[in-house]
Amino acid sequence: MGTLGSLPPIPYLLGLMTRLTPIIAFCFICLIALPTNAESPLLLLEDPDAWFRVDGSEESFIFDDGSVEIGWAENNPSVLLSKKIFENFEASFEFNTSKWCESGFFISAPSNGATRAGIEVELNNQVSEPPSVLDGGALFREVPPLVPAMNPYETWNTCWVKMDWPRLTVKINDKVVQAIDLSEHPRLKYALRRGSVGFQSSAGTIHIRNFSISPLPDSENGIVAIPDQGLEGWQVVNSRNSWENRDGVIHAEDGNGYLLFNKVCQDFDFHCLYRTSPNSNGGVFFRWVPGKSDDDYDRGNEIQIWDNRDTITPSGSVYHFDRGNEFAFEPREWNLLQIFVRGSHAKTFINGVPSAETDSLEKVRPGHIVLQMHRTHAWVEWKEMILVPRD
Repeated sequence: MGTLGSLPPIPYLLGLMTRLTPIIAFCFICLIALPTNAESPLLLLEDPDAWFRVDGSEESFIFDDGSVEIGWAENNPSVLLSKKIFENFEASFEFNTSKWCESGFFISAPSNGATRAGIEVELNNQVSEPPSVLDGGALFREVPPLVPAMNPYETWNTCWVKMDWPRLTVKINDKVVQAIDLSEHPRLKYALRRGSVGFQSSAGTIHIRNFSISPLPDSENGIVAIPDQGLEGWQVVNSRNSWENRDGVIHAEDGNGYLLFNKVCQDFDFHCLYRTSPNSNGGVFFRWVPGKSDDDYDRGNEIQIWDNRDTITPSGSVYHFDRGNEFAFEPREWNLLQIFVRGSHAKTFINGVPSAETDSLEKVRPGHIVLQMHRTHAWVEWKEMILVPRD
């Protein structure tokens, strides 16, 4: 092999490489075969059954071999949403717009189609100076694009979106149009953290192809409060009405009573979908403290459910403190209710629209979330309930 400090002879090195090549190849094969924690990308446009439509008609969204044509059809605007729910993710797709097209890519949209509760990346060819919250690449209504990035209409664009709360990054045609910390935005910090992704049919035509989405690890750690069946985790309190779980929908009917969730927290985020029969009355109490018997309790504070636009306390009201926005809800429809509570402060949204707010809560202590039914010959229903303790 030669003396110390000198290089080995060339023939020796060539022989060594020849002997090691099969070993190196085997190690490489083993390395690439190791399992990873990354989830495989989902190609959802290849399966029309992976989506559902809110409003519009069959002509609003036409699937064809892994792409979708989104057009202005009957009952517009309408929304195409994924059945699969996402929190954090990385997605990419290509899109091509007609002249005067107005569309968008939705993030964390609720199943009732109230997309304003989530985030919309605007997809159009509008360019303003200075940039507008209505331009292509904007977070619609909220944040203008950092730079104009859209190609001319009727040509293809690329879009890449990474949601990893609180960071949201959007690239169009490889230009960064959004790089935002959502927790620092006065409105978007209240946006839903979980929901469907999807596209809008509003005006003109847009084509989407090569859509791919890869889930990233969740970070909200919300508690799913309604089981698929039964009332596990709940306790009926002082009720003269019926409570039942109808395939993930809590149904309360005909009388006065309460249903208590077993988790205790002081500060929290909460959201659910609710609907009522005409002029029914209910509520969501928080910081409820039980006593020694069913009829001994401190009810804490209440967010009203009463889809009556002419009452003193319509749905979304912080009872006794602030009247809710009477135009935010749709009577007899599924409505999204969001509640944010920190210390003496409470803020509500219905369908993504601000409803009521107060800084005057006096009962600041741990307690339970409790549902209320408060009328005979009527009913209230809740579903898709998520509680996120913030203590």
